[in-house]
Amino acid sequence: MKTEYHSPQTVAEIAAVFLSLTPMRDTMIRPRLSFWVERFGTKPLAELTPDDIDAGLAELETSPGKNGKVKSGPTVNRYRMALQSAIRFAKQKRLLPRGWVSPLQDIPQHKENPGKLRFLTPDEERRLMDAARLQSWVLLPLLIRLAIVTGLRRGALLSLCWRDVVLDGDAPHVAVERTKNGDSHVSPITPDLVQEFRRMRRIKSEDGELIFSGKYRNRPHDFRHGFSEACRTASLEGVSFHTLRHTSCSRLAQAGVDILAIAEHAGHRSLTMTRRYSHLCIKGRASTINNVFA
Repeated sequence: MKTEYHSPQTVAEIAAVFLSLTPMRDTMIRPRLSFWVERFGTKPLAELTPDDIDAGLAELETSPGKNGKVKSGPTVNRYRMALQSAIRFAKQKRLLPRGWVSPLQDIPQHKENPGKLRFLTPDEERRLMDAARLQSWVLLPLLIRLAIVTGLRRGALLSLCWRDVVLDGDAPHVAVERTKNGDSHVSPITPDLVQEFRRMRRIKSEDGELIFSGKYRNRPHDFRHGFSEACRTASLEGVSFHTLRHTSCSRLAQAGVDILAIAEHAGHRSLTMTRRYSHLCIKGRASTINNVFA
């Protein structure tokens, strides 16, 4: 007897297909989307109304979480974005009526925090690298330096295999198959990184192996303790691994690189995130003003 197939229509059905077919780097999308599924899972997505969304957002804004605290505005935005991603997927797959208007369209988001722009000075980088060499995981200095040079996110770095590294030719680089934004990305690397990659390649030689693994070669190493210890030894305060990404973009801005080039370097789809570095671009703007108006 054949099983009758029907196109997914309900919130739960579309969410399940979306999660099954979409690569997820953000592990929090699944639990955030499940919030909407638990409340409106049996309802056809096409019948979801702004009132439904308002009710869900109001619950998120007023109900304490497991820690007893109410979710912040930016966190509520992330729940909204999880549902929005599923809706966008449904539109792309033509699972919604033509001309259908999303119930999220006219509901404003919370104001996002600008975020701290902490970046390392060259001296702080040197101290961090020296401290990293004292840690037991031999690949920690390479990971830190690669993060600073490329500006790649933690997930993209940890997913790199040896086949993703090109050391020969005029433009050595690392290639990321899929970033957080879902795009491929190529990042040039410096001669010191080429040398360090070659030194480490003697230890791990299989093309398909993860570069930044530890005891288990098919699993990224959990370097958080070693990184924290290195920061403590280097007397660095307010530094997280994401600080290295800020450092990469900030160094480019301080060197006079324009915002569009920094956005390309960082893999930003929108200039909104890149503009946080614009105040550091005074050197490039000053050079342009002098060349044009002198």
